[in-house]
Amino acid sequence: MNTKLMLFGAGLALVLAACNSAAAPTQAPTPTLTRAANTSTSAGKASSPFATKSNSGGSVDVEVTPTALNIGEPMAFDLAMNTHSVDLSDDMTQIAVLRDDAGKEYKPTAWEGSEPGGHHRAGVLKFAALTSKPKYLELVIKGLARVPERVFRWDLP
Repeated sequence: MNTKLMLFGAGLALVLAACNSAAAPTQAPTPTLTRAANTSTSAGKASSPFATKSNSGGSVDVEVTPTALNIGEPMAFDLAMNTHSVDLSDDMTQIAVLRDDAGKEYKPTAWEGSEPGGHHRAGVLKFAALTSKPKYLELVIKGLARVPERVFRWDLP
């Protein structure tokens, strides 16, 4: 009888431990992207200048969301890159530019996020403030996973 009670207690302890660990994970989940076409598409409202854009190519999925697109203030974009076969070792400040409707390109001022390497990277790509208001802005990522250019465009109101 004592053996059955001990087994029941041990089983109950395992169930409770499993419930506690499921309720409070010890590690954050890795973000993943859904596969999209090779062209940029809006994952949010088409009319919103802050819509998330996605692009897949060269076995890498890229998702970009502007977090600050105000003229006269520094600009910032959240980036997430995911792959299962390519090493994401590029320096984002060297392969990305912001381009306006006149074709002028602006280099990033900073990358705040994952270090180069691995299969999942995320961070914020920052740019200096623009002094004039273009009709649209494009974030261009050049050469990532041998894709010549990935273009993410937002029309400005």
